[in-house]
Amino acid sequence: MGAMKRCVVAIPVLLFAGCAASPGARLATSLAAYDDHPVQVAALVVDLDSGATLLARETRRLFRPASTMKLLTTAAVCRRDPDGTFETRLATDALPVGQLTLEGGGDPLLATADLRVLVDDLHAQGLTGTRGALRIVDPLVRADRFGVGWMWDDEPSTFQPALSAAIVDGGCVRVQVEGDGTQLAAALLPVAGELELRVRGDDRPLRVTRGRYREPAVVTVTGHLDPGGPKTREITVPEPARFSGHVLADACRRAGIALERDEVAVVETAGDATPTRAAEAVRRRSVAEVVVHTNKVSDNLGAELLLRHLGAFRQPDPVALGADSERAGIAVVATDLAALGFDAGSFRAVDGSGVSHYDLLSADLLVGLLVDMHRRGGSAYELFRRSLPIAGVDGTLATRMRDTAASERVFAKTGTVSGVSNLAGYIDTRSGRRLAFAILCQNFVGSARPWRELQDQICADLAAY
Repeated sequence: MGAMKRCVVAIPVLLFAGCAASPGARLATSLAAYDDHPVQVAALVVDLDSGATLLARETRRLFRPASTMKLLTTAAVCRRDPDGTFETRLATDALPVGQLTLEGGGDPLLATADLRVLVDDLHAQGLTGTRGALRIVDPLVRADRFGVGWMWDDEPSTFQPALSAAIVDGGCVRVQVEGDGTQLAAALLPVAGELELRVRGDDRPLRVTRGRYREPAVVTVTGHLDPGGPKTREITVPEPARFSGHVLADACRRAGIALERDEVAVVETAGDATPTRAAEAVRRRSVAEVVVHTNKVSDNLGAELLLRHLGAFRQPDPVALGADSERAGIAVVATDLAALGFDAGSFRAVDGSGVSHYDLLSADLLVGLLVDMHRRGGSAYELFRRSLPIAGVDGTLATRMRDTAASERVFAKTGTVSGVSNLAGYIDTRSGRRLAFAILCQNFVGSARPWRELQDQICADLAAY
């Protein structure tokens, strides 16, 4: 193993200077209660200033990372492209009437409001009508819509949208339900596009779902509405790029741009779609904004599109955003881990978000990555650390560790799927020490709450010193 890995795991447990008792030693004794427990618990804590290992338990055991996998993806992006941008282009080949083409650039935060601004910009440049179908360029149209090892029955949940480089509103549609009791009415917002809505009131709780393999374009609303006004639910769309085309069409109508045909054509490349650009509008979004959003709220779409963005930075063989960019992005992550001394047998990375049930990481690897980013410093580390949720303040830690020593002192990424609860990041202690840590819990049945509470208590104990 390389020097970085040895520095993380091979230094003996040391006491905090000036403290009567080591929090690491005390926590190790507490965690010994899990030696014969069916739930596996791993923990590693390292002092970033001295390099001392303060707590080490099952550090090399492989765990499912869940969303702590996003640490690997975002760290790789921060190292290479902290000042980069995602670009979405809307162009017409003629004025005042022309072929309209939206070119997706993999921006996971592109929203309906952005498309309306782009359309208004072209309208201001003289576009009054379109001819032919609206073209949507999606470089990922030939790529798999879902990651390897993703659970089929999680779809159509909003945390697992179909992947597209021309995706709007996170690949989701809002379903607004109104009515009284079992007398229901519903609408799809911002547009219905090619989705069909079926509403059937009954005495069961309100439920909004969409077909998976059978009738994937059918959204079904069942149940009843209690007093208190309309309810809104979100659900994914089966074909995000096509849905973006219908949102674009609606934006054109709002702007007073006449559509020759209300049709959408999805293509992989612009090709001859816009042989000349009589006018264009561009929406640029910083990579930094996407990184912060991805880690703060644990956005799976953001992580997956960042992973594909990484493919463009693979050296010496970069690839364009497309069907091969996922594999290229994973290769970048593996290269970074190899540089830290982790060989192919010490981890398995198959996606960028941790949604896959095939990913495997260790506490050793996560802390090694955290230590490396801290030592690297500069804009890469500044962005990486700024992207992490802050205990008691924001993101997925907004309600955790409040009114404890850990509040506002823990900067960490959560990771949760069924039977898995993880936490990894940094702690600024009261005495001024800076720590990197990972606490991984897996193979439990039932609620993750007891394991989150264990993580929170460990963080509070460490932050108090």
